[in-house]
Amino acid sequence: MPQKELPEIAEFYKKRFGYAAEQIANPPLADVKLIIVIPCFNEPDLITTLQSLTHCTPTAHPVEIIVVVNAGKQASPAIIEQNQLTKEKVASWIKVHNSQQLIFHIIDAENLPPKHAGVGLARKIGMDEALYRFASIPYNGLVVCLDADCTVAPNYLETLEKSFLSLQPNGCAIYFEHNLTEVTNPVLKEGIMYYELFLRYYIHALRYSEYPFAVHTIGSAMAVRADIYAKTGGMNRRKAGEDFYFIHKIIPQGQFRNITETTVFPSARISDRVPFGTGKAQQDWVNLPNQEKTTYNLQTFQDLKQLITHINQLYHCVEAGQYATLSRNFSDALRHFLEQENFLLKLKETRQNTNSLPSFHKRFFYWLDGFKVLKFVHFARDQYYPNLPLLQEASKLINYANASKSFTPIELLQSYRNIDKHQ
Repeated sequence: MPQKELPEIAEFYKKRFGYAAEQIANPPLADVKLIIVIPCFNEPDLITTLQSLTHCTPTAHPVEIIVVVNAGKQASPAIIEQNQLTKEKVASWIKVHNSQQLIFHIIDAENLPPKHAGVGLARKIGMDEALYRFASIPYNGLVVCLDADCTVAPNYLETLEKSFLSLQPNGCAIYFEHNLTEVTNPVLKEGIMYYELFLRYYIHALRYSEYPFAVHTIGSAMAVRADIYAKTGGMNRRKAGEDFYFIHKIIPQGQFRNITETTVFPSARISDRVPFGTGKAQQDWVNLPNQEKTTYNLQTFQDLKQLITHINQLYHCVEAGQYATLSRNFSDALRHFLEQENFLLKLKETRQNTNSLPSFHKRFFYWLDGFKVLKFVHFARDQYYPNLPLLQEASKLINYANASKSFTPIELLQSYRNIDKHQ
């Protein structure tokens, strides 16, 4: 894309999707390639995250970091006080650590409307600002998401810059690991190990089903190119799950990459900031440490695979009779879910609007997006295949590739990590 187009794209985005006008007065340096956005809410240790970035190997070009200190109008006095302390500490820290290589900014985003105040809106405010700053250069750079309780590997910035400049991806998922060695509480350590295993099992099960959009959706470990961010409507304002919905808008645009040469280390702490996710999972584990951890039945993904592996035949099944014959290959769970989703009607519509198998594939997977897949997974769980022990299902899945082998929980997690790291 010619760089001159980005200002036009950003201006259209601002009018239709933007939350606010530009908020950072100082213009960006002309050769900035990466802008990192960090939402910060009631965070006492943001400096650790910022210091982690300063400890990275220097990049060839300057990097900007935008911290969005945020809170809703309904925030408690204690949260407002913590945010104020954070802004004061970070402002002092920035005076010492700002350089031509790493340029730090703070956006004060408090008094947000209660209906939307949360991590989604905070990310949006920072990512919108990053878009406008790239448009002002103009340069179609990479907008990177990180969280205020993460640290990163020393090669983080260098790897992102090199990967972006060489691959020119539309979007990225960055490899992550919870740092088990830094979790001193044995209950929390066990809890985060099981939670990360749950996350990795789900993505590996999707890959087993041959689902093409099986990527981790971790808000602190994702990135998007500026024009793609704008063209897909930007970040949503969800209070939780914003990363899942955002990435599944980006993946179908193509040129989505897994960056595995570096690592983001999310926090393993307890948190009540969102109704699900790492912090909530840790709190649940502390409340019920002896409850067996369960996950989705692997049969669910075998059923999903039935649909995906028949996509070429579906291309030719435009008549109800032909589809009925083909669907006999599907499980009851899959067939009933597709009936609930009026799949035959959607199939006919998709076929009528495509004139080749590749275009049919593309349109088909716009329909079978990450949300639709998760909807099927939950339908199968509730109606046909109740959850089973996590260690059992994760062992069963990985044994497809590693023959019959028994694993301890940490061995199982490490095996999944190794596959992700070297995929």
